[in-house]
Amino acid sequence: DGREDNPVNLDPRMAKLAGGVHRLDGQLMVVLDIDRVLELVPKTDSRTAVAA
Repeated sequence: DGREDNPVNLDPRMAKLAGGVHRLDGQLMVVLDIDRVLELVPKTDSRTAVAA
């Protein structure tokens, strides 16, 4: 699929959220690990959640 492991010089803050990279023509596309990203989102208590 073309995905590679995170390069060693990837910013550590980004590496925590990255699930790998794809090398493009002169660029690097970081693939986010959505499970890691969602761990950063505070969970709301269903008793205090407000309906939109």
